[in-house]
Amino acid sequence: MLPTWQGLGGWNTHPTSGWFESPVLAGWTPSFSWPPCEKAQTASLTDEGMARAEKLLNVSNLYDPSNIEILHAVNQALRAHTLFIALVASYVAACLIIAWLYDASDKISLSLLCNRNSKLWLISEFYLLLFMIGRFSYAMIIIRPQHLTQHILDDLKTNCLSAERLLNALPILLLMPIFISAFTSYKTIIPLIKPYSWDPLFSRWDAALHGGVQPWQLLQPILGHPRVTSAINFFYNLWFFLMYAVLFWQAFSLRDLRLRMQFFLTFISTWVLLGNVGATLFSSVGPCYYGRATGLADPFQPLMDYLWAANEAFPVWSLQIQELLWEAYKVGGNGIIKGISAMPSMHVSLAFLFALLGWRTGRILGIVLTGFALVIMIGSVHLGWHYAIDGYAAIAGTWFLWWAVGQLLARIDYDNAAKYQSEYYLN
Repeated sequence: MLPTWQGLGGWNTHPTSGWFESPVLAGWTPSFSWPPCEKAQTASLTDEGMARAEKLLNVSNLYDPSNIEILHAVNQALRAHTLFIALVASYVAACLIIAWLYDASDKISLSLLCNRNSKLWLISEFYLLLFMIGRFSYAMIIIRPQHLTQHILDDLKTNCLSAERLLNALPILLLMPIFISAFTSYKTIIPLIKPYSWDPLFSRWDAALHGGVQPWQLLQPILGHPRVTSAINFFYNLWFFLMYAVLFWQAFSLRDLRLRMQFFLTFISTWVLLGNVGATLFSSVGPCYYGRATGLADPFQPLMDYLWAANEAFPVWSLQIQELLWEAYKVGGNGIIKGISAMPSMHVSLAFLFALLGWRTGRILGIVLTGFALVIMIGSVHLGWHYAIDGYAAIAGTWFLWWAVGQLLARIDYDNAAKYQSEYYLN
C-alpha cells in the first residue's frame, strides 16, 4: 500500500491521485484551457476552503450577490495557477512514490518549512518588517502626507494588501513551503537510488576544459586572499535571502502576470529536472568531499587547506555548512541541513534565473543580478562546492527551461488568461 502523509493542518497527500486534498485546496484539479469554461474541470474550493477564504477577505458570505466580484476573483486566482498547482502536486506525489519504492518514506517530510519556527517563517517576518519600515520611510520622507498614519493604513489596504494581491499570492504561499520541503527531503534519497560515482570523471572534464588545470587553480592567484574569500562567501550565503526575496516579490507582483508565471514554472522545473533528475543521473558530491567520497588522490585538498587557513583570519561559513552536510549524510539525519548533490549547481541555476527575470524587468536590475550570478558561479568553484561544469550545465539547463516555459505560455495564450483573470479582480 502506498504511503499517505498527514499533517500540516489537515493536508493529505495521495501519491496515486497526484493532487492534494486539504481544507483550503481540496478538489483542485488542473485545467489547461483559458478562458475557463463552466463545463471544464477547473480549480475550486471546498466548503472549508471557502470558509477560510471568507475569513482572509473579511466577508461573511462569498456567495452573497454583493460579493460576486470577490468570488470571481477567488476562482480566477485558482484557475490562473492550475499549471503551477499541477506541477507541484505531481512532483510531491512522485517524491512520495520514489521514497516508498526505495523504502525511504521516513526520509520524506513535507513540513520542514511549514512550522511556525522554520527558516521560511523567520525570513518571511524579516522581509515583512523590512517592507513596513521601507514603506513607512518612503511615506514620511518622500510623500509627507498631512495625516501619516491614515495614509499608511490606506496604502496598505488599497495597494500592498489588496484582495487582488493576496488572492494572487495565495497558491504560491501555500504550496511553495511544501515543495521546498519535498525537494530538500528527496536529496537525501539520491545516494540510495544512485551512489555517488561521477566525481572522478567531472574532475577530469573540468581540467580538460581549462587547459589541463583545475578551475580553482586558475582563480587562486586572484581570489586566494582571506578577505576576498570571506567576501565571496558572504555573497554566496546571501543567495538564500535573495531567493526568498524574489519569491515574495513575484508572489505578490501584479506587474506582468505572464512573466510572473514563467518565473514560477521555471523555478519549479529547475529544481525538479536539474536539482533532482539531473542530480540523480549524475550523482556527485563536489570538490569539497572528493577525497572522502572517492578515496582517491584529492586534487582539491590544497584548496580546502587554504579555505580552512583563511577561516582563521576571516569567516568562511561554507566550511561549517559543508561539515554539517557531511555529518548528516553519514548518519542519515533528517532536517533542513541535509542532502548532498553537486551536478548541476542549483546556486548557479537560480542566480541565472534571477538574472533572466531581472533583464525582463529592467536594465539596471538585470545588470545587478547578472553580476550577482557571476559571483555565485565563481564562488561555487572557489569555495569548493562545485566543479565548473556543474555551473555550465546549470546555466544551459536553466536557459532552456526558461525558453520552453515561455513557449508553453505563449501556446496556451496565457496573456489572455491573465487578462481574463484581472477583469474580475477588485479595483
